[in-house]
Amino acid sequence: MRRGRRDPQSLIVGDTVDFWRVQAYEPNQRLRLSAEMKLPGRAWLEFEVHESEGHSTIRQTAIFDPIGLFGLVYWYAIYPLHQLVFANMLRGIARAAEMAAFVDKTESPQNPHQPDSHSKTGQTSNHSRP
Repeated sequence: MRRGRRDPQSLIVGDTVDFWRVQAYEPNQRLRLSAEMKLPGRAWLEFEVHESEGHSTIRQTAIFDPIGLFGLVYWYAIYPLHQLVFANMLRGIARAAEMAAFVDKTESPQNPHQPDSHSKTGQTSNHSRP
């Protein structure tokens, strides 16, 4: 089975990204990935971007639907690890978005009398739910 990206610059529903499959994709708004790894349940990872007053908020949600008692034990046993991994992932996404906004800003100068139209990454949140 081939893993990885079909195209490094674009995504479409059905694409694989490592051990995830793109289940829903709305550019600049929402990305939902379903896990294709062997787990005692089903798992999804969703990112939503909300723009407000010149900044963007990224919301990351990990969803796990456990199968039986082992699935529940699995989720709560690795919950602390997931908190760490997902928090670091979210910080990396925020840094990349800030860098992209900075590059866009420096490559296309605007009228100094106009407000900046580029979004900046604002607060990030990390939500996990069993």
